[in-house]
Amino acid sequence: MEKQYKYIDLIDALNYGGVHVITGKNGSGKSRFLQYSTSLIFNEIVHKKSRFAKMLCFSGTMHDKYPRDIYASGKVEDVNESVVYLGNKVNNNMISDLAPFRVLTRHILNRSNVAYDNQNKINSVFSIVGFDSTITLKFRFAKGRKDIASSKIAQEMSLDFTGGFTFLDDLELFYNHVENGDLLLSDMVFSKSSKSYGLSDLSSGEKQYILTLLGCLFCGGDNAVLFYDEPENSLHPTWQLNIVRNLVEISSSMYPCTTIIVATHSPLIVGSIKNTSSFLCDFSKDYKWHKVKLFGKTSDSILRDQFHLFSARTPEVAILVNKSLSMITNQKQSTDEFKAIQEELINLNLDLSNDDSMSRIVRTILEF
Repeated sequence: MEKQYKYIDLIDALNYGGVHVITGKNGSGKSRFLQYSTSLIFNEIVHKKSRFAKMLCFSGTMHDKYPRDIYASGKVEDVNESVVYLGNKVNNNMISDLAPFRVLTRHILNRSNVAYDNQNKINSVFSIVGFDSTITLKFRFAKGRKDIASSKIAQEMSLDFTGGFTFLDDLELFYNHVENGDLLLSDMVFSKSSKSYGLSDLSSGEKQYILTLLGCLFCGGDNAVLFYDEPENSLHPTWQLNIVRNLVEISSSMYPCTTIIVATHSPLIVGSIKNTSSFLCDFSKDYKWHKVKLFGKTSDSILRDQFHLFSARTPEVAILVNKSLSMITNQKQSTDEFKAIQEELINLNLDLSNDDSMSRIVRTILEF
């Protein structure tokens, strides 16, 4: 109960339009905070009492902790499009990497979506992930619906975002059949250098990145709050450095006053947010937002200052080096134990760069 009051204080103290980063050791409550806060905001939206007009929930982990209210929100009439879940949960016991793309498809098929007013932004999203600006939506008929829909609609639709959106007139028909439950998305096909890649062909990082950016673009809204649980999962360090920055760029240009909340273990993500809009809460310390200036700092310094990890080096190496230095200090470098440590260091086959301070230390130990 005490933590819930602290969570409420954190929610009340959110800085509208800012980027809020939650860090802390495993078990410190980051996911529980997302669970509690999204449930609270969901209920406020249902009862028309929320300060936010819309809520988006993203997840880099398959097994996120968002409550059932969130991932079942599409079936709640009062919520309508105000709550969008782009994670992988289907129900309490099932997950699907196709499910979030089905949610995304409904928003892409809405021809009145404001994203269609900004062709350059759509093209830039595809470019960031290295894709061509085209997708093909493949559908299957829902059980018992084939006879109703098969004579009226195809099972595939191509969307080319590079031109004048000539497909817009066809969107409404597909949208209605998807909304009525006649059609279900079976695949979303992307292209790269004119070669086609279905969802099963993409890496988990590619799927997550393109889903995140298109989700923000097509599902966002003014005065929205966006939650993201562990975005770093499956992402190359370069994409970790860019993903939240890309979200900020899309939301700030498309949807005024979007508030972003990210729970992460990645120093690259923590250091990627500009100081003017960054607020941080370390659950290992307290439950308050702090204005921080971590943008541009090295990962090593962020690991030290924010994650309290004073060396990211493999522990086995540090232990052996510390033992060796202690024995040298006590003039025990001629002992069999010291020679055994030297042998262990040799067998580790370390390849330390010349600008690594540990490199000279290890060489000195091995020279004794």
